[in-house]
Amino acid sequence: KSVETASDEGSASKDDEDEAEEPQLSLLVAIITLAVSTALVAVNAEYLVDSINAITCDGGISKNFVGLILLPIVGNAAEHATAVTVAIKDKMDLAIGVAVGSSMQIA
Repeated sequence: KSVETASDEGSASKDDEDEAEEPQLSLLVAIITLAVSTALVAVNAEYLVDSINAITCDGGISKNFVGLILLPIVGNAAEHATAVTVAIKDKMDLAIGVAVGSSMQIA
């Protein structure tokens, strides 16, 4: 039997991290997923833009508030979700990078 030391275990985990990950989706599935996602985002964006007039007229919210506050937050919701997801996976460097980049876009 071979005895592994703590330093051997550390080097083994570093080798595992250096290896490239295998893709989970084929190229065709990835392209189809991207196309469907793009279409859904476009439809939702059109709905959002069309609903702004109704909200500002009937809801008592100013167009400035919607344009300067609500739209940037809604527009970067995917980045916020990405930051939370990678933070849960203990990839804090990436999470902080996404969160800071998103905040800079809003500002």
